[in-house]
Amino acid sequence: MNGVLTFGRFGGKHCTRRFLTIMELLIVITLIGLIIGALAYNYTGVLDRGKAFKTRTSMEKIQSILSLAIAESPDRAGDIVSSWQEVIRRSPLVKNPNDLIRDGWGYEYQVNYNQSTGEITVDSEGLRRFEHGG
Repeated sequence: MNGVLTFGRFGGKHCTRRFLTIMELLIVITLIGLIIGALAYNYTGVLDRGKAFKTRTSMEKIQSILSLAIAESPDRAGDIVSSWQEVIRRSPLVKNPNDLIRDGWGYEYQVNYNQSTGEITVDSEGLRRFEHGG
């Protein structure tokens, strides 16, 4: 029969229908797999960019909150920076403090204070790895 199915006569004509061959089926499945793979790869990149955005925003917010706390009590700057997680947890400016303490990848932020310049720096291990392709 060679891959052709013949049905009964309709109006004096034969109605035939061809089956899909295994090769055609394999090609379709392979193409679907390639499309899904490309979408998954792009989705991973979007997730990482979202984590990087969340991390950068959180770093700025931490820096602002700690700067405000130091401005209120400049003589306690060292204590504020060393216990920065508690300052964040107690701040009325933070809705969910536990989300602000870790970056998008789950690493805890590193906070440093330069006494001579009064500058607070916030660093993220996850963001550094993302930006350097690691």
